[in-house]
Amino acid sequence: MAVILLGLAVQNFFDPRIVKENKPVVTEEQTDNSIKHPLSGEILAEEADFFAIAVMIDNAYDVRPQYGLAEADIIYEALAESHITRLIAIFDSQKDIDKIGPVRSARNYYMDWVEEYNGVYMHVGGSPQALSVIDDYDFVNIDQIGSGEIYFWRDNNFDAPHNVFTSDSNWLRVGEMKEPNKVKQSIAWNFVDVPAEALEETPERIDFIVNFGSETYRVDWKFNDKIDAYQRWQGGEKFLHSTGEQAKVDNVIVQVVDSHLIDEERRGMDTQKGGKVFVLNVFGLQQGEWKVEDGRTRFYDANNEEIKLVSGKTWVEIINDEDGLIMIRE
Repeated sequence: MAVILLGLAVQNFFDPRIVKENKPVVTEEQTDNSIKHPLSGEILAEEADFFAIAVMIDNAYDVRPQYGLAEADIIYEALAESHITRLIAIFDSQKDIDKIGPVRSARNYYMDWVEEYNGVYMHVGGSPQALSVIDDYDFVNIDQIGSGEIYFWRDNNFDAPHNVFTSDSNWLRVGEMKEPNKVKQSIAWNFVDVPAEALEETPERIDFIVNFGSETYRVDWKFNDKIDAYQRWQGGEKFLHSTGEQAKVDNVIVQVVDSHLIDEERRGMDTQKGGKVFVLNVFGLQQGEWKVEDGRTRFYDANNEEIKLVSGKTWVEIINDEDGLIMIRE
């Protein structure tokens, strides 16, 4: 097995992968005028009529499994403090989800990504840097601090600050009272549906590691040929949803974003500059550059063609440089 290291060399501790014959993805061929869900790329009967919800989710090792992540269409993961990551989960407001969280505090760079969806941002306070500029952003800001328990509640089975939760009924209340903008069809990434005959040969599916500088928050993504999707491990253990199901996604985007410390523990990130990107899905590894165009981050290959994503769930991993990405090939 050849191991391609983009950065730190670490021991390959993967369990043996399931061995079976790879097969191309078989989907219905869609016409160019198909209407696709702006967040998931799934085919819709009519144009989307919902607003996007972005919820800041705790990812501390001792609070998992989190609630509601299984229903998110897109999840962003980036370092918050030290080697601890935090998540933003992006939801369609039409979904029914009884419990989401624990909800945590805002950071500037997360807010940059949230603004791309032009919907609602739900969080509990934030860093001084974030709170000083949050009113300048184009989204409906719902902060648990100051709004009482109108849009959130505290679960006494959890210790503070890991005990704040929200739900679809709470964000529907936001919709009634704040009237957020509906999601724009134009924000959709390049979700494609490919008939089997369009794949001349089965692409190589690559397992890989996202190294955030700590074994506790190290992420392993392994491609499962039986379900044509990536499954997630964190800290060497299966990353489970509250349903008991292991987290799985159709696309993993690893985005290299320049970052720096703005105080002893908090970071700043240049979310507008552009940089390298690695996209992994049933099409194999696609490499290129990310750019921000008309307020939306997009991903391009060496031919300046938009990189292909498949419909379904997407996880975006944010790393500071390529040292954080370690690929493993058989």
